Amino acid sequence: MGEPGTAPATPERRVSHRSFGNSFSAPCSVVEVGSLRGSDPTMTTEPAALGIGLDTGGTFTDIVLFDLGSQRIVRKFKTPTTHGNYAVCIAEAFRQIGLTAPEAGRLRRVVLSTTLATNAVAEEKVHPTGLVIEPGDIRVPPDFHPHLALLRSQISFDCQEVVPVSPEEVLRMTAPLAGRVESFAVSGYAATRDPVHEERIAQILEGEYGKPVVLGSHLTHRLNFLERARAAALNAGLLPVILEWLRAIQSILGDHEIQCPLYLVKSDGSLMEAREALQMPVHTLFSGPAASLHGGSHLTGSEEAIVIDVGGTTTDVGRVRNGRGTLREGGVRIEGRSLAVDGLDLATFGLGGDSRLRRVGSGGFRFENRRVLPFCRAGAHYPQFSPAALERELTDRWHFGDLELLELLALDPHRDLADGPKGRDPFQEALARELSGGPLRERDLAERIGAAVPAPGGFPVAAGEAVRRRVAVRIGFTPTDLFCAEGRIPGFSQEHAQAMLELYARMLDLAPERFAELLWEAIRRQTASILIGFLAGFDPAAMPEGRVLDRLSELALEDGASGRPRLEFSPGCGLVLVGAAAPVMFAHAPRGLKEWIAVPEHGDVANAVGAIASRFMLRESATLEPLRYGGVELFDHHGKRPYPSLEEGMQAAKAQMEVRLRERAAELGLEQPAIEFVEEVIEDYADFSRRTRKELVLARVEAVLTGLPG
Repeated sequence: MGEPGTAPATPERRVSHRSFGNSFSAPCSVVEVGSLRGSDPTMTTEPAALGIGLDTGGTFTDIVLFDLGSQRIVRKFKTPTTHGNYAVCIAEAFRQIGLTAPEAGRLRRVVLSTTLATNAVAEEKVHPTGLVIEPGDIRVPPDFHPHLALLRSQISFDCQEVVPVSPEEVLRMTAPLAGRVESFAVSGYAATRDPVHEERIAQILEGEYGKPVVLGSHLTHRLNFLERARAAALNAGLLPVILEWLRAIQSILGDHEIQCPLYLVKSDGSLMEAREALQMPVHTLFSGPAASLHGGSHLTGSEEAIVIDVGGTTTDVGRVRNGRGTLREGGVRIEGRSLAVDGLDLATFGLGGDSRLRRVGSGGFRFENRRVLPFCRAGAHYPQFSPAALERELTDRWHFGDLELLELLALDPHRDLADGPKGRDPFQEALARELSGGPLRERDLAERIGAAVPAPGGFPVAAGEAVRRRVAVRIGFTPTDLFCAEGRIPGFSQEHAQAMLELYARMLDLAPERFAELLWEAIRRQTASILIGFLAGFDPAAMPEGRVLDRLSELALEDGASGRPRLEFSPGCGLVLVGAAAPVMFAHAPRGLKEWIAVPEHGDVANAVGAIASRFMLRESATLEPLRYGGVELFDHHGKRPYPSLEEGMQAAKAQMEVRLRERAAELGLEQPAIEFVEEVIEDYADFSRRTRKELVLARVEAVLTGLPG
């Protein structure tokens, strides 16, 4: 991209926001497309190798059939994600892409990306898990985790057993948790040095309770104990989400007799095997955004860009440098906390096409990070839904300003209420009976069964649990409804969207036109906050609803005496919009930033494109630490070994890591693997030998091998 006001470097890829309608038509039909990179078809001398990229997001599931040689999309398709049963939308995606028998024989890989794990965290739908910790001398806050067990057993930092594991203590501390959790996570202070205690505790838990157990030392080799424990707990809570999704995909691949390898995009933008994802679903956090970052760069041919991915639940923003996303220092950050998991430096904001509308203050509005089914899509799933009937029902029950009076609850049409670890209970039985005839107002449901069928925590908590378990769906007003009501997106019911816009306006005692203006103003401010919050690089991140970002957004949106914004931000590179709703969502970006925006062709399936175009990045790391009487000790998570000097230790570390990485690359069949080493010497060898602190780290060595699967 050039400077503001100049022609973009690739003008053929910069299209008008009005092109959104064409890209959004994909849910209704398979789209045959041409080359992404202008490849010459006459260069093909043998049948092309093919790949499939598949992304399951909060709103849509995207699929592309991809020519691996010419780097072009052969066909693409979008279909709504069916949260009650992922097999439905995935099967539909494969059916519509129309893979022929010869094409199936030329498939070399299927690569997946997803936002399911990220959305589960953002929407507080992580399954409950017990966290069992060996803290050693580290103080753990009592509110660190809602289901926490602290053990006395301990291994020291230099791998010496201080207190052995006691089976009696493990069971005594975890028995109160067992009935309230669906899995366990175990994390020990020095487990990255010696995981023997974690493994022993896992054996005890599995033998007693028969529930999945996740070990922190298997997830990461990072030394931050509390972040590693948090990552282990989150990983255990995400197991059911990713397990169900992957099983659905594997079953459908079997139905289509697809035999090629199955890979997933990790949170650091690299690939992993499906079996690794089944053990470590936490590595799929930000999988979708990481794929979209690569996809946005690939579709525009930009080595330097900021990619903005608008999904159904969140908007994710990241920067591409030298054609690759950059790792975030300290691991991924989610819900304001860091996790000991490698991930790209991405910012996630709670605004998407299916974000729920809520009021702010006396006259403001905001779309929050709670995904609901838009009214304009409700009729496709529930023929009984009628805005006119809803209006008649509320004839004498208008509560001006009470937007929740219009929100509905419905049974998920793709899921059985008996599904899940808890089976049916009296509340679910009552919910099934009341909703069997179609969606009902949630407030009305509370009156019908809230008192008659007691539920733990009351009706709101029980209804929220039904939504979390995906047996029920909440229907509400979203940006998608606004876009559809104004005819900015096709494919959904404009009639329902317009009718609900008018009902919400009536509830607020506003003219529909004025209500729409206020909603656009809310979107305008929220999208401005997203761009400015990312470009300003606040650390820690500024709150999207806080005064700082609100004021900066106001200045960026407000014209000064010159007709330009009073405050301008320069991104220094192109702002690439990807995701079906992105061009409409950011149609009213601040004027100074709008000049940098590009909307690539096929940006609506950028996640799927980024998935199939991703590569493996295998990592090994080691630390070298001083011995009291001279020499160093090498820790590389495969044991510890002494060396007489720092130089010899570093050479040994690199040699051993290269052997392991090349062996792993050979197992994966990677083509043209390349290894890079990064060394960090913290203290000079001459000085360290006089020190006695065992914890002192002299040097770190990291090796990264990259390569494409064959």
